[in-house]
Amino acid sequence: MIDQTMIPDIDPIALPAPIWLLKFLLLLTFTLHILAMNVAVGGGFVAAFSEYFGRKKKSQNHFELSRGIAKMLPPFTAFTITLGVAPLLFLQVLYGQFFYTSTILMAWPWLSVIIIFILAYYGYYIFSFHWEKLNGKRLWVVSISSILLATIGLIYVNNIVLMLTPDKWKAMYFANPHGTHLNYDDATIIPRYLHYMISAMAVAGVVVIMWGIRKLKTNDQLGKWAIRYGAWWFLIPTFINIAIGLWWLIALPRDFMLMFMGGNQLATGYFLAGLASIFVSIMLMFVGMNAAKPVGKLMAAKLFFLISIVTMILMRHELREAYLKPYINWDAVKTEPQWGVIIIFVLLLVGGLITVGWMVKKSFGKPALESK
Repeated sequence: MIDQTMIPDIDPIALPAPIWLLKFLLLLTFTLHILAMNVAVGGGFVAAFSEYFGRKKKSQNHFELSRGIAKMLPPFTAFTITLGVAPLLFLQVLYGQFFYTSTILMAWPWLSVIIIFILAYYGYYIFSFHWEKLNGKRLWVVSISSILLATIGLIYVNNIVLMLTPDKWKAMYFANPHGTHLNYDDATIIPRYLHYMISAMAVAGVVVIMWGIRKLKTNDQLGKWAIRYGAWWFLIPTFINIAIGLWWLIALPRDFMLMFMGGNQLATGYFLAGLASIFVSIMLMFVGMNAAKPVGKLMAAKLFFLISIVTMILMRHELREAYLKPYINWDAVKTEPQWGVIIIFVLLLVGGLITVGWMVKKSFGKPALESK
């Protein structure tokens, strides 16, 4: 039985919104953040591989794609940060007593995120704005930046899992109170981290497909090549990720694993919906990449892929609730909704998303018609 004194008391200040609304906003903003992060991290790795194969095969198509992705990386890295602030704040509001404690235990790795991110961001800017001048150094610049961003993901996963396991805190602190801990003894860390990173490759593959669809209008050969190239970047990581997802499921404590195997109707429903949507997405992708008129089928594949991502985020939320259920009583948490502030937040969020959508549309250009 855990020493409850290791868990700080619930903040006596009442929450500024109903708990259900804060949880909804947490999941909504995290979904937006994870999509931008996937493009920033996965796009960097796709650009690096494209640089490598471009040189090995002397392929201009690979270089053109590398140039195209280079233009996307700085803005999508910025989107990742700006869209990541909101879910981090909602996480602190709802689960602050857990998140702050785990962050203190791994304070130095957590603080290093700022330095690592600045270095990665500089690298992406150099790769984007000096693409021609870098020439043979492009592969190294974008590879290092991608690996740095992926390292941040590993630190985040360590912290997010550590906050779910308060039973470890006391022993960790008294073994070393200097804030240098990581959480690698948890069997779920590696599969959980790989699941996110491999998923980023698949999302980047979808972005390459969208880029190829736009290119059909001005360069039919390049557009068709990019569609097939992006489809393989989607399919191969997705097949790998199905196996890694099962690894993550098996690595969970037995009671939590059984939640998704019929033990909890909602969690099981999300799991089945996620599996169904990803298999439909794979099928549509296979059909679309070989079709004479691929756009409609590929857009449908993208839609089902997005559904699978949403269900995975809902599963992740159910898992967090299950982990923390013994330690938190939501009925004891006070709320005093500040509706004026909430309305202002929602209006700003909508305005920000419209702005981001406009910028993304500008970066891709006008879509090609199916008749091409």
